[in-house]
Amino acid sequence: MNDLKYITLILMVLLSFIRCTEIYNPNISSDKEALIVEGLITDQEGPFTVKLSKAKPLPFDSVNSNTYLVGKAQVTIIDNEKKTYTLSETSFGNYSTPPEFVTKIGNSYKLRIVTREGIRYESNSEKLLPPQNYDSIHAIYSAEDYLNSNNEMQNVVGADIRVDLFKSLSSLDSVVSCRFKTNMTIQYSYTSRDLTTKGDAEIDWWHWFRFRWKTFSLNTVNNITAQKTAATNSSILNHSLGFMPFELKSYNLGMSFGLVYPEPIIIYYMRVNQYTMNNDSYQFYKAANNQLSASGKLFDPITSQLYGNMNCLSSPSRTVLGLFEVSSVRKHGFLIVGSVNSKNVSITKAPVMDVPSDSKFEYKVWDNYPMPVPEDPLYIPIPLPNWWFHK
Repeated sequence: MNDLKYITLILMVLLSFIRCTEIYNPNISSDKEALIVEGLITDQEGPFTVKLSKAKPLPFDSVNSNTYLVGKAQVTIIDNEKKTYTLSETSFGNYSTPPEFVTKIGNSYKLRIVTREGIRYESNSEKLLPPQNYDSIHAIYSAEDYLNSNNEMQNVVGADIRVDLFKSLSSLDSVVSCRFKTNMTIQYSYTSRDLTTKGDAEIDWWHWFRFRWKTFSLNTVNNITAQKTAATNSSILNHSLGFMPFELKSYNLGMSFGLVYPEPIIIYYMRVNQYTMNNDSYQFYKAANNQLSASGKLFDPITSQLYGNMNCLSSPSRTVLGLFEVSSVRKHGFLIVGSVNSKNVSITKAPVMDVPSDSKFEYKVWDNYPMPVPEDPLYIPIPLPNWWFHK
């Protein structure tokens, strides 16, 4: 009887997990070649790019790429005012909008493709919705399980970045959804001393503050807000933009962070692109998250078919994947300061800028203690974060 109770208890626990798990069953058609469309236009200044490629049918070559670019196609964008814009092929398989193409909030846009074989594809008509902003942002000191650069799952401390959204919307005449693309740049540094002019001893009255930087993506899946309906409240509270670890080993960087020892202070620059999506784009990214959770890859190889808003007019049975996305965007920049041992985390608004590519060599800044200032052509007196100066 005790054994029966024990088995019954186990079955009840298992059933509770099954009920709480959303099972994703992808549709698979491995015997057909699929056109893949990757395009995004926004309310910002162009040019915008549409990338065309094809996925090979299975069985596939596990060593080489399972996709190849599609060139020499005729690619056009048509708006609801009947204006047609022809894209030029700037590189093989990549097509850019012309200088006269300027988007307008409230207008709708359609992508049309004719391959060199004469096969015609067309997207749904996609409306460019007004951009939305966040209401507030805050950082929470927390400990979470994190997969570091060595693919090791470890419990580390860091900052959980969260935003509140859509408080200003009085009603949901149309469903509003946002996705966030978030990168963070970490400056890491160490100190060193130069030798005397004779090269026989270190100069002990001043030393260099040497630094580099590296940029990481904060999200492993597409960060999208919860879907709303006209019957629900519009506001979204505590939406997570991502978790930023404070520990060195999480990023596989061998040098010390920060400015103060023995407890370094870490400075992050976080760049956020906030896209306001229509329903087609939301459904695509939601399906993409399901697929990424299952396989870790989008298109190569085809483990499931990620249908978007593209259709084949020549032959409806042909498979076409990907998305022609029409979304407005707002760009944000933030500075985040925190440390491993202190629970105080601050986040402040910062200028939005394109961070230079990861540094491939060291920059040197004198640490200003003690005097005199070294006479060195590489000495640059600039404020933190140092990479702001090196555009």
